[in-house]
Formats: sequence, structure tokens, C-alpha cells
Amino acid sequence: MKLDKENTKQILKIVVIAIILFMALLNIQTVWNGIKYFLDIISPFIWGLAIAFVLNIFMTIYEKDITIKGTKNKKIKGKSKNSKAKRGLSIFLAIVTIIAVITLILILIIPQFFEVIKNLISNIPNFLEDTKNFAIDMTIRFPEVNNFIQSIQIDTDMLKENLMDISKDVLDITIAQASNLISTIFNFIVAIVFAVYILANKESLKLQAKKFIYARIDKEKADYVLKVCRLARDSFRSFLTGQAKEAIILGSLCAIGMFVLGIPYAGPIGALTAITAFIPIVGAFISGFIGAVLIVAVEPIKAFIFIIFIIVLQQVEGNLIYPHVVGKNIGLPSIWVLVAITIGGSLFGIMGMIVGLPVVSIIYAIVSEDTNKKLKEKNLENEF
Repeated sequence: MKLDKENTKQILKIVVIAIILFMALLNIQTVWNGIKYFLDIISPFIWGLAIAFVLNIFMTIYEKDITIKGTKNKKIKGKSKNSKAKRGLSIFLAIVTIIAVITLILILIIPQFFEVIKNLISNIPNFLEDTKNFAIDMTIRFPEVNNFIQSIQIDTDMLKENLMDISKDVLDITIAQASNLISTIFNFIVAIVFAVYILANKESLKLQAKKFIYARIDKEKADYVLKVCRLARDSFRSFLTGQAKEAIILGSLCAIGMFVLGIPYAGPIGALTAITAFIPIVGAFISGFIGAVLIVAVEPIKAFIFIIFIIVLQQVEGNLIYPHVVGKNIGLPSIWVLVAITIGGSLFGIMGMIVGLPVVSIIYAIVSEDTNKKLKEKNLENEF
């Protein structure tokens, strides 16, 4: 190979990349922590993109049907005044729609929590009385229990010291949680503002992105990048649609099953199950825990039955409903659905489980297309 100026540049690039990769492998933990730190910094903007993506579905529907009277199509920087007004009103209605749905669900669930708390408070005197009677009965039946209790020596100084340590830990945790809550609220506000900005200017942002891509790489590669972007958009949209279907199915099955078994709070817990179903696989366990807490204050036996029921339902959901409904909707085989959720959850927790599925579907589609293309070039497409 002739070592001209261009070839030398390519060799130097390869050497530099190899050195960087080698150093990254030697310090893999530091690199991974750096990636996580960077993702934490940009997380409000990632959430903003996700919120914009969901709101865009509703905004597009409203924007098609809204007609604003009394506004002329006066051009303002390439965009009519009427279209700007429609866009703003559509964004507002999309946000109101999401808030209304969430509020309706909370109205179904929150009153039940208040009822449970009320029942627990009203039952505390009975519980304490039963506990006292049980203790008295035990000391009468088993004198050795009474002797054991009498022999217990309590170190008051040590107890005070432990209580002080516990109080300090509780205070530290409370301050940390309050700080995290303030940070979360701030990030959520930033995400909402960022989402609204994206929706209000999505055409110009899209045009700027296309200009940026075509200006820096050749046309064939730029076309491929945009193709992958469209594939990602369609995959995420299909994922949300499939997730919504799965949530409705799972919530309905939970409510119907509880109603048949005579378990209380079938409607609210079914609604809660539908909400938590947006968290792949483990969502049913979350709703199951909350549901068990609700039921145990009213009918403890039914709570035990509910726990068995929700475990069975979760197995059905995780192995049958989710892979087939969501996987089919995004064109991903069931086995890869489980792989995506497992790996994504291990790396990035709940967010990784949610995002991992459409990401893997994109990779699967690209690899499948490339494989089919290569088989066609070798005249082997009919051999498999």
C-alpha cells in the first residue's frame, strides 16, 4: 500500500481510535461512571424528547381538526399566523388531554388509599387490645415466657445512643430525599419546557437536523441515517401503541379476575395495573404490592388470594401477553423482547427496560434488512 497523505491520515485515525478504546477498556468502570453522569445531566432533555413524542401524537390529531376563526393566514417568518395559533392551541389541548387522563385514573385510586388509611386508624385500638390479650394469655399459659420477659435487661444508655443514631440517619435521608424531590421537580419543568419548544418548532428543527447531516456526510450515508431515524420514530410509535394495548388488556384481566374471585377494589386496582403495565414485566408486581396493601386492611384472606392471583397474572403477562402483543406490534420476535427487557433493565433500570425494547427493534430491523440484502446479492434469498 502506497503511503500517501490520505492513507497516512487513515492510519493515524485507526491508531488513535485503537489507543482510545484500549485506554477505555483499562478504565472501564471510570468510563461507565462518566457515561452515567453524562446521562444524568442530559436526562431532562431525554425526558423532554419522550414527552414531546407522546404529546405529538395528540397534537397532530387536534391540529388536523382545529379551525380558528377570525385569524387570517398572514405570513410570519414563513409560517402563517393561523398555523401558529393552531399549533399553540393543539399543544395546549394535548397537555390537557394527558393531564385529564392521569387525573381520572388518580380519582379512581387515591380515594381508596384514604379509605384504607381510615380503616387502619379505626382498627388500631382493636389491634392493640388483641395484642395485649394475646400477651396476657401467653404469660398465663406459658410461665417461662413471663420469666424470660422479666429476665430481659434493657441498657437505657445504649438504647438512647441507638435512637440518636437512628434519628440522625432518618434526618439525613429526609434531607437527601427532599433534595432529590426538588431536583426531580426542576428536571420535570425543564423537560416540559423543552418538549413544548420542540413541538412548537418541530418543522424548523427537523430541517436544521437534515441540513446538519447532509452538510457533513455524503448523500448515500445521509439517506441511510435519515432512514434509521424514520425507523426509530416508527418503532417508538408502534411500541407506545403496543404498550397501550397491553396495558388495557392486563388492567381488564386484573379487574375481571378480581371481580370473579370476590376481591375488593377490583376497579381501582385494575386501573392501577393498567398504569404500571407501562413498566415492562415488573409493572404487575408493583401494582400487586400496592393492591395487597389496600386489600389486607379490609380482608386479609382475600389479600393472600390476590397475591397468588397477581403472581399467576404476571407470569401470563410476562411470557404470553407482553412478548406477543408488544413484540408483534414493533415487529420483534418474543425471545428478543425478553432479551431487550433483561439487558436494558440490568444496565439502566426501569428506563432501560422501557427504552431498550424499541432500540433493540431498530437494531433487529437494520440487521434483518442488511442480512436479506446480502443473501439477495449471493442469490440465496430463496434458500431459507
